[in-house]
Formats: sequence, structure tokens, C-alpha cells
Amino acid sequence: MKALFHPASVVVIGASDSQTNLGKEIVRNLLEFKYQGKLYLVGNEGGVLYGRPVCQSLDDVDSPVDLAVILTPAKTVPGIMHQCGQKGIKRLIIESGGFGESGEEGGHLGEELVDIAKQYDMRFIGPNCIGIINSLNGLATPFAPLRGLFPRGNVGIISQSGGVALWLLYMFDGEHLGISKFATVGNKLSIGENDLLEYYMDDPQTEIICIYLESIEDGRRFIETAKRSTKPILVHKANTGSLSSVIAQSHTEAVVNDDSVVDAALRQAGMVRFTDFLDCMDFVKVMQLPAMKGKNLAIVSRSGGHAVIGADAAHAHGFDLPPFNKAFVQAIGQHFRAKVIKVGNPLDLGDLYDFDVYLRIMEDLIRESTIDGILFLHTYLRGTESEPSRRLLQSLSDLSRECGKPVAVCLCTDHRELVRFREEIDLPCFTTPERALKALGGAIAYERRRAAISTSGRALKRPPDMDVQSIQSVIGRCLAEGRSPLLHESLHIIEAAGVPIPSHTVVTDPEVDTKPSTIPIPYAAKIISDEVSHKSDTGGVILGLTGPEQLRRACAQLFELFRPSARGVLVQTMVPRKPGSYELIIGGKRDPHFGPMVMLGHGGVFVETFGKVSLRMAPVSEGDVDEMIEELPGSELIEGVRGLKPIDREELKESVVRVSALMTRFPEIHTMEINPAIVSADGIQAVDARIFLG
Repeated sequence: MKALFHPASVVVIGASDSQTNLGKEIVRNLLEFKYQGKLYLVGNEGGVLYGRPVCQSLDDVDSPVDLAVILTPAKTVPGIMHQCGQKGIKRLIIESGGFGESGEEGGHLGEELVDIAKQYDMRFIGPNCIGIINSLNGLATPFAPLRGLFPRGNVGIISQSGGVALWLLYMFDGEHLGISKFATVGNKLSIGENDLLEYYMDDPQTEIICIYLESIEDGRRFIETAKRSTKPILVHKANTGSLSSVIAQSHTEAVVNDDSVVDAALRQAGMVRFTDFLDCMDFVKVMQLPAMKGKNLAIVSRSGGHAVIGADAAHAHGFDLPPFNKAFVQAIGQHFRAKVIKVGNPLDLGDLYDFDVYLRIMEDLIRESTIDGILFLHTYLRGTESEPSRRLLQSLSDLSRECGKPVAVCLCTDHRELVRFREEIDLPCFTTPERALKALGGAIAYERRRAAISTSGRALKRPPDMDVQSIQSVIGRCLAEGRSPLLHESLHIIEAAGVPIPSHTVVTDPEVDTKPSTIPIPYAAKIISDEVSHKSDTGGVILGLTGPEQLRRACAQLFELFRPSARGVLVQTMVPRKPGSYELIIGGKRDPHFGPMVMLGHGGVFVETFGKVSLRMAPVSEGDVDEMIEELPGSELIEGVRGLKPIDREELKESVVRVSALMTRFPEIHTMEINPAIVSADGIQAVDARIFLG
């Protein structure tokens, strides 16, 4: 990646002085951004462009080249890549479109690019992209005219879409926020988001990373990389539904991910996900401020109405508004003229017009130990109040950095004043109290989550002991017979993994072996059949059997009902349903992009009632499982309410960890489900299980 962003020499292939040529815009951007290396131009027509000679062939460039930027018709790109390889160019940016996003023929062209890159040990960005920017050395390869508008800053951008990346650039420029690095990856045939993320994490100029993606192919690497980051990673993952999948495929050859898996994985890694770019921009702005250590907020406003709105927003986002001390209240009150406003938090300065007093008030508040941050709602008119306001706001910026506490400023003035403020004052500006406090609250949640991820509760324990040989024996037999495990075999695997199951036996002849004397009554009888998945829906379960004769008749009934697919009947002691016991689902699935996942949700009749399940990438840590439990709707129920004992949380956590270990240790398992797992203060029992091999 360093060779990509810090080349000593660049060749732009496909440049001419034609009015419609896009390659010349790449050259213009490199010149306007004052690229510091050597620049060579290649185009079929030759000639001169911006005072520089245009070679008609790459062979005419007689000096070594570190980076080639290609923007020519798709069918010409493989031949150009061969020329680059023969010349020893190891890094390329292919901005041409017409590959996999355009259909089958273009897909074959894309495969050819990958093969050529392997042949010459090359790596490339694209195709179907607008390239990269390094604000440190002036490397700017987009074919869209940039005109040098974007200041140097601390935000690194990775985008699958060139248009979205440019949109982000314009948004940052409007807020006077600068970028460090910028990369669009297009079809991601060689260099993708994982390579760039690793590079940005180590880049000293990049402090915040913003990513827009339409697909994530190697999700496991993406998440494992992000977990190591000490920098905020903001992700907008689009292409989440059927309506967007068609355009995304034809746009960047994007695959569709399971969005519930994406959401869980991003959270597990401590990344911040956005669906609204304005929210993303606000978060970037608030990250320019000192971190807010707690949720004690002071609101200061020139308008009583804005103070009320700010208080509502503070309540909505979980902030506290502690009362001010008496000495401070008395000191402020002396400055009011009409004495008609009651001094409190929020503080309404509507009767006070001295901006120097405003600053002294802010100084006192920000140094107060009970205040963690300030929201300043400043309403002013352009003209006589413009210069005093800018001086005040610059002083607040200096004060915020000095004291290490955030001052979030929300300005209510005209558009020209906002533009001038952003150009002159080094302090983020928000448009509404709601947006400011939403961003501030999000930043606090992010800091706390990253701190939790870095604690010992996130460390993975040694994989739990399990009877690996026994599990492999069952899986091997099933694979040899071309099927998935039957009910009793699934339970055997679960038990061998260390998850408790009720006493049981298998009946193959109801006339001979229906006297399970070692199994406590009452019994449940369940059909064993590779053609029956949902037993309860098809009459495959008979409950409450209290003696041998009842059991014999039930088994005979099941054999008759499911003939000829019946392979046996599982006879199981019934786990008592008592107050304080709950039915949960513990399961796993193997995602094609993120690998093994583990799932926890409500079971039994509550599956449809609650619906939502909690997902994590396997293997899970103890902290991951704690979060999964807390994410369940109505999780407070299982913690004990109205005198009921709380469940054995440690046993539940241990069972989830063991299912996670099963999914990790045995790649043959495609999906699995324990439903229900009955949990209570006495522990956990896996009553039923399904496992499907893939």
C-alpha cells in the first residue's frame, strides 16, 4: 500500500487533449494538487498536454515507473497490463469500466486482469473506479475535476463507489474538514477494503476511517482487522435489500450480504454503522472535539426556545443536566438586566448581551468538576454581532482543547455566516441541537464500547473440552451416507460438545423396547425421521406419557403415522416447565462471507412474539455472550422479576460458547439449532436439536 500511495513516479495511460477525454482530468488533478513525483503521459494520439509530452506507447517512457493509472476501453486493458508487467510496474489503478458489472463478457475480462496480475506479481485498484488521493504528496488520480478544493486533514475514505466518494469529499469540504487518504475500489478484483483498512490503521496522517461498501466478500478478515484498530471506523454498508441488489451488481459487481450478519459483525468489532451520511458527518465532526468522559451536560442558549429543544434532545440521548452550584447561579444573575429569567441548567442567556460575560460563564462551567461537556446554542444576526461571535467561538475552541472537554456549538444564523464560520473557526458546527447531541451521545457510546472490547472480558478463553472423536464419528457416518444427523444423533453431538441434555433412549420396535426404566417419567416421544424437520407441526411429538403402556401406544402411533420414513422414536424425560424457566434458541450458521456465526434468541411460543435474535461471529468471548443475552427483547425477564429466581446465566453462557466452539471446530456443520433450550435457576437442558451438514 505504501508503494501505491507514495509512488516516486506515475504514468497516466489514456491521456489526450481531446475535449471529451477523461484521462486529461487525471493529469489536471495531479498538477493542481502539486503531485511531488515524476509524471509521464501516454496516449495513442501523442502530442502535448498541459505543456507535457504525450508518448504514444509505454515503451517510449524510458524511465522506471512506480504507478500506472489506466483509463482506456476495457478490451485494451489486458494488453496494457502486459506492457506494465514487462516494464516492471507493480502497482496499477484501473479506472476503466466494462468488466463484471457489465455482464458475462466483461466478467471474463476481469478474470483476465487477475491472471495477468498474478503473472507479473502486480496489485491493482479497480477496475471501474476513480482512483485514489494522498493529500500529503498531491497524488490525486480521479478523473472527476477536483480543482484542488479539498484541504489536508485526518479522515481516510474507502469507497466502493466513486460517486459516493466524491459526495463525501464535497460534504467534508462544506464542513471544512480535511482528508488524509481517499481510495475507491470499484470491483475489488485485487486490492479491496481489507488491504486499505490495514494501511489506514497504520497511517499516521489518518485518525478517522470512513468506509462505504456495497459488498463484503471476506467479512471475517474485515472484522478481525477492525478489532485491532485504535481509530474510529465508520461504515455505511449499503445494498441491504432486494430493491438495491440489482443496481449494486451492475454498479460495482457487488454481492448481497446477509444484513443481520453484517450488523452483528460490525458491532462485535466496535465499528460504528451509519445509514445516513449526515449522521456520519456529524460523528466525524464530534470526533474532532475532546472526548466527553461522562454524560453530565451543561446547555447554554441565547434563546429560551432553543434551550427547551436542547433539553428534550438531552433527555432523548440519555444526558443528565446537573444543577449549577449556588455561587455560580448568583454570580450569573447579577448580569441579567430584567431579572425575569430563572437561572438553571439549561441556562437561558436571552436577557444578557455581553459576549465577554458569555466567555466567562463558559470558562466557569467547563472547569466545573460536575460538568463533562457543554452544548452552546448561539443565535445571532449577521452584521454587528458577526465579529464578536467569531471571537467568542474561537475562544471556546481554544478553551475546549485546553480543558479537554467538548463544547458542541449549534449556530442559528444565515447561510453566509455559517460558511464564513466554517472557513475561519477551528470548531465543528452543528445545525440543530438534536444532531449535535445525537453525535455526542454516539461518540460516548463508541468510546465505552471500544473500552469494553479491549478489556479481559473480550479475551477468548481456551476452547472448551469436548468429545471430538465421538462428534467426528457421527459426522463422518452421516457424510458417508449422504445425509445430515437425525434427531438422536444431533443430541449426541450436542451432549458430546458439553451441553446438558435430558435422559433419553431410542425405540426402534414399540413391541419390544418401550420400558425405559432408567428414564424418569413423564416421557416425551418424538419421531426420528430424515424427512421430518418440524416435528410439532406434523404430529411428531407426543407429551406427558406416564407409563409403559402409554409409551408403547404412542410409539406405535408415531411409527404408523410416519411410515415408511420413521427411523425410530426418541423417548426423553420431560423437563418440567415451572415459573422462572424459559425456552431459548441457541444456534449457529456458516455465512459465506463471515464464516461461522452463533445465535441466541427466544424459543417456543416466543419465537414469533419477539422475532429478533442476537448474532455474533464465532468464536465468541464471554463479553460477546453477555451482550447477546442483554440484546434479547425482554432480557430483564430471565434475570428474575416479581420474586422469580434469575436463570443460571453462567450455564447459559457456557452453552453458547460450546455451540460457538462446535461451529468453529467442525466446518462440516452448516447450520444447527437447539430449540428449545430450557433455562432456569437450576441450569440448562437442550431438549431438541437439529444439525445440517454442508
